[in-house]
Amino acid sequence: MHKFLFSWLAVAWVALLPLQAAQVHSFNDGLKRAGDDKPFVMFCYGANYDQYSEQVYEKFIKRNTPLSRMVKREVFLVVPVYQQPTDNQRKEFEKVMSGRRGVPGGIWSYPCLAVLDGKGNFRGAVQSGEDFESPEKAAEALSVLLEDFRKQQKLLERAGNSKGNKSQELMQEALNISRVNVPGHGTFDPANNGLGEKLQLMDIVTANAHVRSLIANGKFTLIERQMILVALAGHMRRKNAAVHRMRAIYTEIRNIDPNSIYGAYADGALQLWVIPRESEKPAAAAAEETKG
Repeated sequence: MHKFLFSWLAVAWVALLPLQAAQVHSFNDGLKRAGDDKPFVMFCYGANYDQYSEQVYEKFIKRNTPLSRMVKREVFLVVPVYQQPTDNQRKEFEKVMSGRRGVPGGIWSYPCLAVLDGKGNFRGAVQSGEDFESPEKAAEALSVLLEDFRKQQKLLERAGNSKGNKSQELMQEALNISRVNVPGHGTFDPANNGLGEKLQLMDIVTANAHVRSLIANGKFTLIERQMILVALAGHMRRKNAAVHRMRAIYTEIRNIDPNSIYGAYADGALQLWVIPRESEKPAAAAAEETKG
């Protein structure tokens, strides 16, 4: 009797435990396990042509490392990506990806740790060479990405439950998490949106006013704001803007997000193009600026 009662209590206790995430074996299974709030992590690697990818899989994922221990706590799928696959390899890929022909958009390099949501939206990725220098670095980069994902999910949920200005403020806060994409939010690309061509027809003052109005009226992520200001900075350089204007614009770009690629670019521009010119006489530097 006591043995039966103990067994029943053990089963009941296990049933009350939260569902633990674990490695899944198909894309659709991963979406189901992720549901509405969990991240879905995919490790994609070049399986039959990329020796570096294969080594990362063997050393980072299959062995007991900080990264392998981390991904075991998440909804996690390993995706071997083949180049010129055999029939068996093609069938294996299609089985893993639940019939899909390719990996989600946004994955541009292998090996890659991609983070999706339960609807299959690509939200971000760890895919730079620096991040894969060691399992510890990859685990650290993924940890930051997952933390930002969860933070953004909470903001999106609060925005959906709010109205008016409060909802807009929360949505903007979610957009400002630069490492993670907001589902359904189209990226503003100055090149594709013709901003550079428009600025070419404007003097510096008009171009600056146009860009400021664009940023003020749009809901842009931090990195999108940097991209827009980089387009303005390029226009200012072509117009030989005064050094104080160049310092202001590059400092602004850098300070929006110093850790992004555009933040690093702006910091380099300050060192390369601005600081050397600041030794010039102010009047001579100002006279370089093209008017009209």
